[in-house]
Amino acid sequence: MNEDKEIIRDFWNYRSQKFDKSPGHYTASKEEEEAWKGLLRSKLDDAEKILDIGSGTGFLSLMLADMGYEVVGIDLSEEMIARASSKAKERGLSIDFHQDDAENLGFENNSFDAIVNRAVIWTLPHPDIAVREWMRVLRPGGKLCFFLHVPRNEREDTLQKQVLNLWILLSERRNPWRTLGSKGQAVNLPYNGGVKPGVIVDLLKSVGYSHVFAEPMHEIETLKSRRMPYPYRISHGHGQFCYTAEKPKED
Repeated sequence: MNEDKEIIRDFWNYRSQKFDKSPGHYTASKEEEEAWKGLLRSKLDDAEKILDIGSGTGFLSLMLADMGYEVVGIDLSEEMIARASSKAKERGLSIDFHQDDAENLGFENNSFDAIVNRAVIWTLPHPDIAVREWMRVLRPGGKLCFFLHVPRNEREDTLQKQVLNLWILLSERRNPWRTLGSKGQAVNLPYNGGVKPGVIVDLLKSVGYSHVFAEPMHEIETLKSRRMPYPYRISHGHGQFCYTAEKPKED
């Protein structure tokens, strides 16, 4: 593991301690959970074996396993994996969680019917290498479905952002100023802070994916916002998109 990956791993090991306290890292209502499940079901078609890349504490993996899919979850952070595994055990769900690198997966070619992930590409030093690697482990005709924020609104650099940081410091008991871009944690992440949909669509098409689409997630964003603490709502200025693509079928 190179130095950048060690920094990324260590940061997410640190974040795992309070990760589930942050709004958006959990479904805040049954209605929001059902909206997520409906979206996933509509995008994954008849997939059976699914790889969740950058699974964190299990947001997508747990839902997918509960829906009846066979799920493998990988993350660079062993602490995230430990927390996800514990949650799966508590819920009686069988999920294969283990440590792995999103840019260098330890799976054979054509291993999965579908790949999912959430807010992962912005954490990667080499997004282009990652999406090629994801295609490698997808079977021909396999589905790619992931979720990512657009760039943050300029409002987040104002007093509203500072109010949110103070709220995080007090309510979540963590340092909101410690990020992957902060002093001592600097890593070159091309998509840090979010990315415009057109950039992601072009990236996926350039490496050979077909049926590439980007769709705003208005329903889920609305449901999430209803139960989000006020400091989060006034500072939340970056919407989320659902990206889908397919590995071309062999002739």
